[in-house]
Amino acid sequence: MTFPALDRIEALARNLDGWQRELGARMAELEQSSAEGVSDSGLVTVTAAADGRILSTEINARAMRLDSYTLAEEFTAAANRAQEAAAARVREIVGEVMGNAPAAERRTDDGYRHDRY
Repeated sequence: MTFPALDRIEALARNLDGWQRELGARMAELEQSSAEGVSDSGLVTVTAAADGRILSTEINARAMRLDSYTLAEEFTAAANRAQEAAAARVREIVGEVMGNAPAAERRTDDGYRHDRY
């Protein structure tokens, strides 16, 4: 008698080392990655790390003509865009790694037209 669940566990065990190596490499890539966000006017550019930390800000000299409220809005928009882009990159890389994981191949439909989970 064969047990389908046992086959899945064995496949997972065989592929776990390779998956962990890939995950480690991709995590290192994430730690080194960053993303930029630019304000609507293009006068403010912000760079954010994958964890959302602001790494740098570039303010064009023409931005100094703006009032403080507008400059703050420009900075906020650029920072939000940078952080959103960094988060999207994290989701993309994690999705790629998880998509290659053996457990990702598991069916979620039990054939009775409702989810198991």
